[in-house]
Amino acid sequence: MNRGYFIFLICYLIFFASNEAISYNDNELKAFEDYECVVRLKNGDLITGVITDVLNSETEGVGIKILTELGKATIYSNQIAEIRVKDDYYRHNHRVFLLPTANPIKTNHFVGSFELLFLYFGAGISDFFSITAGRTIVPQITSSQQISLINAKFTFLSMEFDSVARMVTLALGGNLGFANHNNRFQHLYLVSTVKLYKTELTGTVLYKIGSDDFNFIYYGNNLQELKYPNGSFGIGLGIDTEIPRIKGLHFIGELWNIDVERPTNTALMLGLRLCNTSVAADFGLALFTQPYIFPFVSFVWTPF
Repeated sequence: MNRGYFIFLICYLIFFASNEAISYNDNELKAFEDYECVVRLKNGDLITGVITDVLNSETEGVGIKILTELGKATIYSNQIAEIRVKDDYYRHNHRVFLLPTANPIKTNHFVGSFELLFLYFGAGISDFFSITAGRTIVPQITSSQQISLINAKFTFLSMEFDSVARMVTLALGGNLGFANHNNRFQHLYLVSTVKLYKTELTGTVLYKIGSDDFNFIYYGNNLQELKYPNGSFGIGLGIDTEIPRIKGLHFIGELWNIDVERPTNTALMLGLRLCNTSVAADFGLALFTQPYIFPFVSFVWTPF
């Protein structure tokens, strides 16, 4: 089995698993009563509205009445694949592409693959702490020359507003990375995320601490010299916006500069995210000031 077919098979199984139906009983449906929810039907349709009543029919079984923009509809449990409160429906807002937002992971634990060669996972601890970690699996490169990363953040403030900015979230974080085992990179950062109606804007400031100014990075027989002074300040900006009238499709973008004194250390990533409550697939282009342009792809599975 070649690698391309294997990757296609894994992606197919993940999407198939994400469509497994959940059987809701009377008490489970009552927990959603009076909330604005997103209901995914077994035929793939999505219905958004306020669940006003839970009913029990002798012929059809347990069901709900949901008030939508087009009126009130009755849906029975045997038609429902999944129900989520609307504010919890989008489970991938704790990151843009690589940029962590201020939003916590909470219970949206995930495993993922970036460029199919960087495997990573993330988990939330309560509503405040979030941890992600990953490592490359580049073929024909020794273990000592792979890249590893661990990131932790603490979401310490979330404020809701009755205005254009519906919520403002702040978090403090730090990360530790290795490019080869002997090149260590450490950062502290402050990140803020502003939630608008269908858009989230993220800004971060990072500070490099406790690592060398010069690094020599090997990949096989290739050597790359990197000057990245200790004490450097960097910035990151991110946008994640749902495309109108197309549920589950988002435009996402990131702008990075790891050292504001060196404008050439800048990267721009633009792309699309196709997602539901179980999986997300990101596709786009990364542009560097050298200049370099290359495509990127990311898959994330949120199974719980």
